[in-house]
Amino acid sequence: MANQTEELKKAGLKATLPRIKIMEVLASTALQEEAHFSAEDIYRELISQNEDIGLATIYRVLTQFEAAGMDRKSAIATV
Repeated sequence: MANQTEELKKAGLKATLPRIKIMEVLASTALQEEAHFSAEDIYRELISQNEDIGLATIYRVLTQFEAAGMDRKSAIATV
């Protein structure tokens, strides 16, 4: 979790639980190289983990990651 916090801070984002959880999902799905996961896929994965993070929050966080210059590879490299 410390690595995700550092990566978020470098990107100018606060380390919130939803951001960290989404980074963890992206990292866990990285095992399937070059696969594209939608916000809905991330939502379904979080629901299966009993996480209470809404779909709108996931879209917002992904948009924030993109605006901060965090592509998927940098988001998953920290986990």
